[in-house]
Amino acid sequence: MPKLFNYIFVLLIFFKSILVADELFYNDRVIFYVDNKISNFKIEKDNKTVSLDDLNTILIKENVLKIEKWLPMAKPTDRNGDVYLNRYFVIEFIESKENLYKLIQDILSLDEIISCEKIPIVRPAFIPDDELWDQLYGLPQVKAHLAYDLWDIEGGEIPGQMDEGEIVVAVPDIGLMWDHPDLVNNIWQNLGEDIDGDGRVLELIDNHWVFDPDDVNGIDDDDDGYTDNFVGYDPAFGDNDPYPVNSYHQHGTKVAGNVSAVTNNGIGLASVGYSVKIMGVNANGNEAEPWYLTHTAPACLASAQMGADIINCSWVSGYYQALDDMHQVLYNEYGCIVLGAAGNGVSNGGPSDTTDFEPRYPAAFDNVISVTAMGPNNSFNCWANVHETVDISAPGENIICTMPFDNDNPERYAIGNGTSYATPLTAGAIALVKSVIPNASNEIIISKVIETADDYPDMNGSCSGQSIEGLVGSGQLNIYRAILATREPELLVTNIEFQTEDGSSIKPGDTVFIDFNIGNSPAFLDAEDVTVELINTDSNITILSGSINYDDYFSAGYQTEGQLIITISEHALLGNIYGEFLVEASCDGESYSNNIPFNIPLNFNQYGYPINDLSISQTVTVADLDGNSLDEIYFSSENLMYGTWVAGFEVDGFPFTANSKISTVSAVGDINGNGDLELVFGTSGGTLYALTSSGTEYLVYEQQDSIKSSPVLADFNSDGILEIVFISVNSNMSTLFVINGEGQDLNGFPLNITERIISGLSVADLDNDMNLDIILTSTQNNVNVINSNGSFRDGFPYETSGSIEHAASIADINNDQDLEILVGDLNGDLYVINKDGSLITSSSMGGSINSGISVADLDDNGQFELLFSASINEQHDNIVLHAYNPFSQSEIFGWPISLDALSFSEPIISDLDNDMDLEVIITTLSGKNYIFHHDGSRYNNFPYIIDGDSILVSSSLGDLDNDGDYEIIIGTLSSLQVIDFQQPIGNRFSWNTYRANNYRNGYINLDLVELEGENNNIISNYSVSQNYPNPFNPITKIKYYIPKNELVSIYIYDLIGKNIKLLINKAQPAGNHSVHWDGTNNNGEIVSAGMYIFVIESGEFIATKKMLLLK
Repeated sequence: MPKLFNYIFVLLIFFKSILVADELFYNDRVIFYVDNKISNFKIEKDNKTVSLDDLNTILIKENVLKIEKWLPMAKPTDRNGDVYLNRYFVIEFIESKENLYKLIQDILSLDEIISCEKIPIVRPAFIPDDELWDQLYGLPQVKAHLAYDLWDIEGGEIPGQMDEGEIVVAVPDIGLMWDHPDLVNNIWQNLGEDIDGDGRVLELIDNHWVFDPDDVNGIDDDDDGYTDNFVGYDPAFGDNDPYPVNSYHQHGTKVAGNVSAVTNNGIGLASVGYSVKIMGVNANGNEAEPWYLTHTAPACLASAQMGADIINCSWVSGYYQALDDMHQVLYNEYGCIVLGAAGNGVSNGGPSDTTDFEPRYPAAFDNVISVTAMGPNNSFNCWANVHETVDISAPGENIICTMPFDNDNPERYAIGNGTSYATPLTAGAIALVKSVIPNASNEIIISKVIETADDYPDMNGSCSGQSIEGLVGSGQLNIYRAILATREPELLVTNIEFQTEDGSSIKPGDTVFIDFNIGNSPAFLDAEDVTVELINTDSNITILSGSINYDDYFSAGYQTEGQLIITISEHALLGNIYGEFLVEASCDGESYSNNIPFNIPLNFNQYGYPINDLSISQTVTVADLDGNSLDEIYFSSENLMYGTWVAGFEVDGFPFTANSKISTVSAVGDINGNGDLELVFGTSGGTLYALTSSGTEYLVYEQQDSIKSSPVLADFNSDGILEIVFISVNSNMSTLFVINGEGQDLNGFPLNITERIISGLSVADLDNDMNLDIILTSTQNNVNVINSNGSFRDGFPYETSGSIEHAASIADINNDQDLEILVGDLNGDLYVINKDGSLITSSSMGGSINSGISVADLDDNGQFELLFSASINEQHDNIVLHAYNPFSQSEIFGWPISLDALSFSEPIISDLDNDMDLEVIITTLSGKNYIFHHDGSRYNNFPYIIDGDSILVSSSLGDLDNDGDYEIIIGTLSSLQVIDFQQPIGNRFSWNTYRANNYRNGYINLDLVELEGENNNIISNYSVSQNYPNPFNPITKIKYYIPKNELVSIYIYDLIGKNIKLLINKAQPAGNHSVHWDGTNNNGEIVSAGMYIFVIESGEFIATKKMLLLK
């Protein structure tokens, strides 16, 4: 084995509930799904070809029998999200296919096919016809229905029955109504007392069950010490009938039905024991008190002496030596398997009680199986007792039981709670196992049940603050695995580790060493001639070393190791790569096989990530709050705001706990003028927080309504300090706030608005009057503009045709020096609106516009495209990503692009790989993170697929480790993913974060976009960008373009016209240039914060722009 680094990926495959070996598939058919964008797909008249030529080319040599709809009656409205049932089709072949997996891969290679897979053979688990089956949650929970299926019941095999003999479970308890209709056919009949030799000791006479009169003779015919003990005995009253003295003596009858109620008889209950026999032994001699047992010891001994195989003790006692001694005799001398109830709480009160951690007897004795009780859904609800002597758990809460009945109490079934009912369920299971291997030792029989139990989450939990780990036994009873353990081995591949030679995460092109353990589960049959082979691997896998033959003898519990080697294609998509282990062996001359699937996590994960078990529904924020030159990631899950940085370490002071769920994206900026950044966000409870870099509260602003959209930071009063703009909403109206860093409202605010605004807001100076404007979009189809003094802008609202779910984007996309408002609505209409509320242009894009709008010049032609996702039709079954020019009303070449699922994420645009071209990042609800080149082609290895997850938010970008490449940060509904992109970052300015910047104002200065890239063929005139950043502290950059060699002068002035600094005064060649201003004057002194103007002169060209210096 080569020497490898310790950086590994561990995949634990733990098959204890249902074995993969029993999951069989058809080899003569596949099912496939046609992409929603294919509107004219059909099966041709021959039923062997379709309207896709590429698919026909694959199938023409495969001897197709027929192609048909999977669900012919599926309606167009029958869908799971974006998956429509009427778009699934089945191909059936004339004969089985040895190369079925390769054929599936060939079909999947077609762009028109979204999925193609094998079809499992559905083998129905036997479901008994007992009328209360659907209420017996405990039986499916212990996999009884699957265990039944191991017998050919329809062919006449009956679980619990044997060719010779029978298995008998004694119930020493408070009587047994042995003639109960749901018990009588499973009642033990002592044929040692059958003196008339008719094979029975019970007779149905006048519709009543009685002891066979011809067998009643008052003699102990079988010499077991008990006279005429036809169905058991009553040591308490000294007679041969364990029947309850009245219908209030219920407990024994309730217990017995959980051992072995007659199953599949059309009435009442089913049971794990199915047909094993029940011996009744009354242990209560107090007719007036049905809740205490007076004769448990003689009842247990009588059970053993009458030949019981298993004794069920659903009662508890204190410790005394004599009782212990007797139970050891029951096990060691009589060979009985004894079970005891662990107890029902401190006060024996059942579900209303609390768990006791002290032992109860006889359950805690050696050689007694102690059983504690669980509830529905594999839960442990902290009322049943636990102790280190407990061996196993089983359902015992809200259990339907057989009841003794008479004319006064006619109910034949009732609910029972307690370990009293978990214990007989386990006793029936042990009896069923013994019926399969009757000659096995008790130790082996017990091991089949105890060692095949299932882990369940609560077994590692706590009750009343005290851990129960190790106190509830081996797990929950699983009778299916217990029976399997009597028939075959269980060879599992576990502890799978995927390692690379350099210790990094597994990437396309890597050689991967697959280390694993191979072993036989405890209690299962021995195996030999074991082989492990890689099969059915993904087409992106090349097998270098694909099988191992073992000379070892795999006895129960035996474990060894193995290693296989593969390579991953350089073109494989990120996400999980599928493969299977085929384990084959022989067992007692019979062949055995088990297919075990695995997934190789193919990713560029940044070290320390992902962080799992988080639900992230807001776009994460990337910022260097603490000023250490390393970006941090800030994200929320429920009411916690987390901060992490390089290697996944938590930022000091985080997570921060808010008073309610955090409901917005965070904005970042200096809101108090101290030069430090604050993190600003809102909650569903109406609180706005501003946190310092150490996670402490700088500002807590409370109001009554929910804050649903990101706050925006902007300087409204031109004092060089950012204010906070946010909106709250209730069921009827919204309130717009503008506050300063001290929590004080600015004049004109708060402003009540009679519309529900949940999509957010934008801030920009629409009309170049040096006053900021607030742009609002609403679900009532309106676009509004609020002036900086809180008044409504004349000419607004602008009414759209549909609800607007996303905030407006703001940019000058037509180069007229005025900003435009860009919005899309759920009717699929796209609008470009002027600063005065007039419409510049609109376009109908189809069903609905689902995301915010980003702006970029993807094809570098000097015209700007709007990027957004949209549904083509009202059914949302065709989702595309647009790169749309609203003026020419056309897409650029290569666009739009089909997506696999809905996307609500605002596209993120950046030069990810320093090729001077922009890439586009977008996420979908199906858990995919796509990256597209500027020409619409997919970036190699993408989309990055996060199996079984959903992404509601945009990706974010940052360089967490300062290595010169981006990390792509994605919040999902279950984790925080960080992809190390491993390409040098380009320097093109773009819409590279949610809402264009961390102020979240939705505004992008396209002068910077136009000048980035140094494409001299595009720019033919003088051009000057807005300085960046703006506002700034302490340095900003000014970029400009001159079309010819010329003298260039750039001056800085304050607002009263005083010359502050001459930045440059020299001849420069034609092309792109830039210059920095560090906030100093001509004397090198730092100037005060405030508004400044820079003037650029080149030949006859003069341009001026404003910039804001912060302190």
